[in-house]
Amino acid sequence: MTNGNRKFNARLVILIVWAVIALLLIYNELRISWMVPEVEPPEGRVLYRFRIWFAAIGTLAIFSFLLKENRLSRGFEHAFLGCATGMGTVITITDVLYTKWWVPMSGSFQDLFANGPSGSAIAGIALVLPGIVGMMWYFQYSRKYFWISRIALCVTLGAGAALGFKRLFNEMLPQIKGTFKPLWPGQTILRDATFWDRAGIGFENTVFVLGTITVLIYFFFAFGRRNWSVRGSARLGRWYLMLALGVFFGNTFLTRISALIDRVHFLVAEWLRLKGI
Repeated sequence: MTNGNRKFNARLVILIVWAVIALLLIYNELRISWMVPEVEPPEGRVLYRFRIWFAAIGTLAIFSFLLKENRLSRGFEHAFLGCATGMGTVITITDVLYTKWWVPMSGSFQDLFANGPSGSAIAGIALVLPGIVGMMWYFQYSRKYFWISRIALCVTLGAGAALGFKRLFNEMLPQIKGTFKPLWPGQTILRDATFWDRAGIGFENTVFVLGTITVLIYFFFAFGRRNWSVRGSARLGRWYLMLALGVFFGNTFLTRISALIDRVHFLVAEWLRLKGI
């Protein structure tokens, strides 16, 4: 058998497989159309099934990337990114620029002209300043006035660094405070607890405090590790880190599996409408 005949036979087999899949899908769609829905979709059954088919094709197109990169997966990937960008733009305009900037600023101007200057009116009028800073970003499209956009960049980076430091400070202080746990919870902490309850909580606190101290020793490089106590503590801290990273990886894997189960359930239960799902 020549190479031409082999290619022809392979293409014929692929064509037959796709034809069988298409016939099964057509039969399944006819079966679904004969079913009486429990609740009639508000947009109509035709438009509802069209949305389900479009979502199913998009899901299968993205999953086809697991076999190899193809035009279909790239097309739906670009469509997803385009829809996300468009939705983000609309949300920014409606929920941020209009609701949180234009409405309070215009209301403050009306209040100023109607009732005179006041603290709330001046605070609302001050929203003009972030609008001006935001407009400076668009000077990046101009070669002559590109330097104006650097002013907005400096203001944004400065404000972002200050807010990030504040958020980090507010998050770290409770965590640092939470590391000071009693190794044996006494009567003032647990009043009506039994001995074994206190022992269990004390064991958990001991493991927590020991892990905190040993991990800090592992990342502390100001002194050498020739001493056996420092070397052993650093090694124990490394084991704590490996266990924590393993737990984080497991949680990430379970999150991805949950997303996969949701998509498979959508394909089987909503698209194909198989019984027992």
